[in-house]
Amino acid sequence: MKIQRFAKQEIALRQIETALSIYYQEGDLFSVITLAGAAEEILGQLLADRDGGSGHRGAISSLMQILRPGRRKEPGREEFSGQEDACFVHLDPRHEARFLLGRAIDDYCSLTGAPSAGMLRFQGEQPAKAR
Repeated sequence: MKIQRFAKQEIALRQIETALSIYYQEGDLFSVITLAGAAEEILGQLLADRDGGSGHRGAISSLMQILRPGRRKEPGREEFSGQEDACFVHLDPRHEARFLLGRAIDDYCSLTGAPSAGMLRFQGEQPAKAR
């Protein structure tokens, strides 16, 4: 076993870039959701640490929270009125992917001030309300 040291910011950047690649290739949106949510969690913690543990909106802590509608209050979000159970979630994967990518990118930019070309492309294509 070869233990190495990895910067959390670099891990989050790789997750965002991979999520953007999958998103633009019209690949699996659940993978985009998972990668963007994981990056957002890492970046949220880095921002909280930088800011003394306050002011950040809170990181997403599990895939179930990522996939569970109603986990956050979003203006204009319509809640699904059907039943949730152990086997199914009800959501719009494209909307969730865009929303989580936007949050992860915003956090990355807040932390570094240096968005990548892919991040700038994504931000330029999203209406202000979607982020």
